[in-house]
Amino acid sequence: MKVTICEFPDEAARKKAAWNALVEHVAAEQPHVVVLPEMPFCEWIFVGDTVDRDLWRNAVADHDEMIHKFSSLACQMIMTSRPVERDGRRLNEAFVWSRTAGYQAVRCKWYLPDVPVARETLWFDQGDRNFSAISSGPLRAGFQLCSEIMFPEHAREIGFADAHLIAHPRASGSGQRWRAACEMSAVMSGCYLASANRRSHDRDLFTGGSWLFSPDAALLGETTAAQPFVTAEIVMAVAERAKTSYPRDMQRMYCGK
Repeated sequence: MKVTICEFPDEAARKKAAWNALVEHVAAEQPHVVVLPEMPFCEWIFVGDTVDRDLWRNAVADHDEMIHKFSSLACQMIMTSRPVERDGRRLNEAFVWSRTAGYQAVRCKWYLPDVPVARETLWFDQGDRNFSAISSGPLRAGFQLCSEIMFPEHAREIGFADAHLIAHPRASGSGQRWRAACEMSAVMSGCYLASANRRSHDRDLFTGGSWLFSPDAALLGETTAAQPFVTAEIVMAVAERAKTSYPRDMQRMYCGK
C-alpha cells in the first residue's frame, strides 16, 4: 500500500498551485492514502487575543469547498483535519475522506497549545481523548493532531487498537523535538507514522518537512520545499508483526493488553 505525505503552503495565494501540483503527483503515483497537514486549506489565523468571527467563517468555508474537490485526487483515502463548528463549539476535527464512504469524522483535538503563534485554547474548544483506531477497507488508522504527538501514551493506545498507521497532520516550526516525538510514536505504537506539515513562505511560522516512519522509526520518506510530496510503500503485515516485538510486547505484558 502506498502513502503520500504532503507539505502544503500556509499562504492562501499559494494554495491553488499547490493543490494542482498534488493532483498531478497523486495521478502519477496512485497512492492508497494521502495525508495532508493540519487544517491545510486556510491560512493560519489562530493567533491574537480575540476570535475574528469573519476569519473563522472563511476558514470553515475554505475547507468545505476543498473537500468537495477530493474526488479529483486519484487515491482511495485522504486523512487530515479541519476547523468545524458543531453545536456552537469550535473544533479542530480529524477526519477521513474515502472514495467509497465520503467524509467520516474521527475525533477532535484535545491537547490545545496556548502560545503566541497558536492561541488554540482561545480559538477552539477541547475535543475528546478517544484515540481509538478506525477501519477503512483493510487499513486501520488513528490520529494524533500536531501537539498531541507530545503525548506518546496515546500512540500506544492506537497501537493497542491494532492500527497500521498513525496520521499526524501538523502545523509546526523546526526542532529535533518534532522528529523525535514522531519517531517515538512510531516505536510506541508499532505503526507507520505519517506526519504532514505546513510550510510558510512569507512569514516565519511553519517550516515544512513531512515524514513517513516505519514502526521501528526508520525514515521512509521526507519532503522538502523543492519536493513537497513524497510517496512510499507501507506493508500492513509489518505493522501487524511489530505489535508482537519489542517494546510493544513488553507494553502489552505490563499494561494487560
